[in-house]
Amino acid sequence: MKKKLIAITLLVLTITPCLRGQNKEISQARSYIKSGKDLAKAETMLREVIENDSTGSIDKRVYAYLLQAIEKQYAEGNEKLYLKQAYDTTALFTLTKKLFDVAIQLDSIDAQPDEKGRVKIKYRTKNATMLNTCRPNLFFGGTYHLRKGNYDEAYALFDTYIQCASQPMFAGYDYANSDRRMAEAAYWATYSGSQLNDADKVLKYAEMAEKDTSKLCYVLMYEAEAYQMKDDSDNYLATLVDGFAGFPKFSYFFPRLIDHYTQTGEFEEALDVSNKALEVDSTSILFLYAKSNILLALGKNDECVDVTLRIVELNDTLPEAYYNIGMALLNKVLLLEKANDRKAKAEIKRIYEEARPFLEKYRELAPDRKKKWAPALYRIYLNLNMGRQFEEIDKIINEDRQ
Repeated sequence: MKKKLIAITLLVLTITPCLRGQNKEISQARSYIKSGKDLAKAETMLREVIENDSTGSIDKRVYAYLLQAIEKQYAEGNEKLYLKQAYDTTALFTLTKKLFDVAIQLDSIDAQPDEKGRVKIKYRTKNATMLNTCRPNLFFGGTYHLRKGNYDEAYALFDTYIQCASQPMFAGYDYANSDRRMAEAAYWATYSGSQLNDADKVLKYAEMAEKDTSKLCYVLMYEAEAYQMKDDSDNYLATLVDGFAGFPKFSYFFPRLIDHYTQTGEFEEALDVSNKALEVDSTSILFLYAKSNILLALGKNDECVDVTLRIVELNDTLPEAYYNIGMALLNKVLLLEKANDRKAKAEIKRIYEEARPFLEKYRELAPDRKKKWAPALYRIYLNLNMGRQFEEIDKIINEDRQ
């Protein structure tokens, strides 16, 4: 029993100087707050008291004093800006964020039951009223940092702005339904996450951001990029599909959807997408060229020629259009040669002659792409007995091999 009393006494003796030190710091901080001077010092002192508390016994009044210290700094900054005096705008938005962080922390402590299980919330109503008037500065601070390219800071402010809707202390304001800026804030948070290449930040508010229909195509793009970062191929594909369905002419979704299907060998799905795109815009070179490539891969050579000739009609300076036509025709020759039908010789020669000008045009428009046009022209000149042209191509191929 004596040993226990000695241990308790030693513990009390150890704690007492700490409490005295804390009380001295708290008292000094309160003096600074009352005087309205050295408010930043008061904030630092109170934060140190909280941080150095290893027992978890800090009175919630310390958090209330800390909030007062920050609130007074915020009021001073606001006044200077209003009077157009020299003041760092960034500091005001930093203080706004601090106000909310500390007030929410205080509210959480304030809502805890006492030793008898009673909950007596003392600070909530007053603080919620004060913060409600400050809350727009979270949004404006976010947009301010966006313009500066400070995406971490912007995200933090938009995150706090949105989180208010789920905080018990703001339940009476019903921000989720009453605040018209929520979807826009969610969009800018999503955008900031995208700029930070942080998939989790992108996806945190993406669903809410989708309600901002004026920017929906961009939200879906950021979502798709986030899923790609997370190697979530199912959601990546689903988002591309949704994005293309809603915005077929938006530059992001169509090419990536086509790339996905062609890389996975799902050419029929890719063809379906290209057909749907052409229903929206039948003169789009991008849509026509995608369909041309798919038809070539599927071995639908006549259809490929027809589609690609449409590209040439619209724009006769695109090299790959001529290449696709030429290769589709040469594929037809291969099929006829495999059939080993003597009657097909005349048809084979005719197709070689038909393919020649397209591949020669491709060479003219893309002289550096020898690896593509040289073998094709080699076949044509050989089978059409065009000696001089054949020798030239043969020389080019041999030079490249050396």
